[in-house]
Amino acid sequence: MSCEDVAEARSYILISQLPADLYKKYVEDVTMTHLTGLAFVVISIVHLTGGKISEENLWHHLKRLGLHDSDENHPDFGNMKQALETLVQQRYLQKDKIVSPEGSTVFYELAERSLDGNVNGKIKEYISQVL
Repeated sequence: MSCEDVAEARSYILISQLPADLYKKYVEDVTMTHLTGLAFVVISIVHLTGGKISEENLWHHLKRLGLHDSDENHPDFGNMKQALETLVQQRYLQKDKIVSPEGSTVFYELAERSLDGNVNGKIKEYISQVL
């Protein structure tokens, strides 16, 4: 891929405008609810840290829930690093690598799908119920 191709590469996010009941009845895949739960937890953690968190800090919080970055055979998620990468690919999270004289650090921040008004509003509502 040339530099021109990379500069012109674009991605688009489609956000459903269906009412929740219709979405649940016709679109939602119940076999994927475990990934929805993981997305909720990870987005909530990132949201509570101000919208951006280091990879090390995110794994610290996930380990408290029994989810380890070294786990390649989790019974629900399989490879945990790949499960987290799936959230990046689905544009719930954005992954950035910052290089400094001390070394490089990976940060995750909220991306388009988690910043959508409906998703963001539900996350805030659920967090306020838990806290």
